[in-house]
Amino acid sequence: MRHPIDFSTYDRLTVERVTNTSIGPFDQLTVISQRAINDQLALMWKSPQSILRKIEVRPRPELTDYYFVADLNPPTVKLLTGSNKQQVVFYINIQSGTVGYYEGVGPEATPKKAQLGESTIAFRVNLAFDQLAANGVPENIQKALKKPGDYTVQQLLFDFTTAELIPKLNGVDKNESDFTISQEAQDPFYSLVQDYLGVLQKKDPSGNPAEHSILHYAVTAKNSRAFTAAPTCAPTDLNFQNLPFVIYDSDRTSETPVLEGKNAMLVYLQMTNGHKMPNSLLEPTANWVMPPYDKTSESYDSTVCLSKAIFLDGFLLPRLASFNRDSTWVVDEAWWKAENAGFSTRYNISGHVGLTSKDLEDPFFQDYQWKLTSQENGTRNYEYKKTHRKDNDEGLWRVYQEGRTSNSLKVPEGFDEYSTCAMTLSGSTEVETYLHLDGIGDIGKATGKVKCTWEAYLVLDGVDDGVLKIKVESPKVNVTTDNDTSFAYPHILDDTVTRCSNMFKDSNFYDIKAGLEGLFGHSWAFVFSQVLDFYID
Repeated sequence: MRHPIDFSTYDRLTVERVTNTSIGPFDQLTVISQRAINDQLALMWKSPQSILRKIEVRPRPELTDYYFVADLNPPTVKLLTGSNKQQVVFYINIQSGTVGYYEGVGPEATPKKAQLGESTIAFRVNLAFDQLAANGVPENIQKALKKPGDYTVQQLLFDFTTAELIPKLNGVDKNESDFTISQEAQDPFYSLVQDYLGVLQKKDPSGNPAEHSILHYAVTAKNSRAFTAAPTCAPTDLNFQNLPFVIYDSDRTSETPVLEGKNAMLVYLQMTNGHKMPNSLLEPTANWVMPPYDKTSESYDSTVCLSKAIFLDGFLLPRLASFNRDSTWVVDEAWWKAENAGFSTRYNISGHVGLTSKDLEDPFFQDYQWKLTSQENGTRNYEYKKTHRKDNDEGLWRVYQEGRTSNSLKVPEGFDEYSTCAMTLSGSTEVETYLHLDGIGDIGKATGKVKCTWEAYLVLDGVDDGVLKIKVESPKVNVTTDNDTSFAYPHILDDTVTRCSNMFKDSNFYDIKAGLEGLFGHSWAFVFSQVLDFYID
């Protein structure tokens, strides 16, 4: 369906979704459009067993002619903004219905009926979080959590205990109910609707709200400290609000939503690691969601946004620093000494790839994290460089080994033409070994070099069953050798070069695809969403 905005405006809004949105003081956001919520309600309605298909209220069984029955169309919601940004209007959309009531009082009361055609009953409803008992956690969410006991599962729901029926007025309130019923039937109709609210407010045997009032499940960490080394960032505090869809600056404060409000946004505000929830809410800037311009364009009905401090600095960079650790060359020994009154020479050269726990006791090796070197053209460039050398130099008599590691990481902001974010991870480690032991000039010199280069792309590609997908593409690893042999001792470094080469091939990062999949294959388990980007039960 075409929008009443031209393509240049649509293109601008699409760009602003990446460049102008702001996460504010929050650690994470989950944003869902009003359209996505209503689409999901419509899906639920299609089930023949759905409670959303029919109303049947008989509050006083002894009064057989006092009732309200109706066949329903799918319910809809409107996300309110401005001063009511934590409220929604819940619409019960009636296909047809009958109100049974009594005219008169006591034994003389006469049963009457009033028919309803297509009608709408509107409730102003607060949103609220409610904690689920352990036996009430849906199975699909239990499966997504590695250790369910470490989390509290909550549900964002329509708090029908606060529901306020918006009566049919005179067209002033655009959220009002819309129905036609005889004047004498209005009071019993309103009373029966309040009885229906009682059905919506009921609790299940566990004390949880009735299932059909749930908008979305959310998961919070019970103990934020337990997750410092864990592969997840479950929030420790939650709040929510609505935001308007903004085309022009005036839309930020307008009382009339643009595009019928279909793209208004429900926003989960989340803090992690025990961080305090800010007192403020987000102000409207740009749009986190984008409807499709036409049938060929993509729709972004929901967005998960993680702050740089949480995702990049707190998760991704520390994880990828393991490649810096594993690709660093450490020289263990590089020395020579004369023996037998100087008529013979003994030497030892050895090293290893990958920092061990003993290496990490040395302050020289303790910092193997990525360093931001530049940020330009929408790309963050990180690097890690480390050179370790031992050199026993006595002029013509000399032995040294040097390991040089140079790694880079490029992290683009936003999406490419395939709606993914592809990061480039690459590096090289070169080991150079030099021997000159007899003092007879250049014919006694020998140099051996071993170089391991590697590269892969990490592609962030959406959320599937609550797990952020990080795919590994085009992995490449290559080990090369260059042995500048000595005329006097042509094979003196053969064993050293072979040993270095084999160390690289046996290292943790030689199979870079397996290494990355080990880091990220099942690592970002978090219930962002379920079923068509949004879950309503």
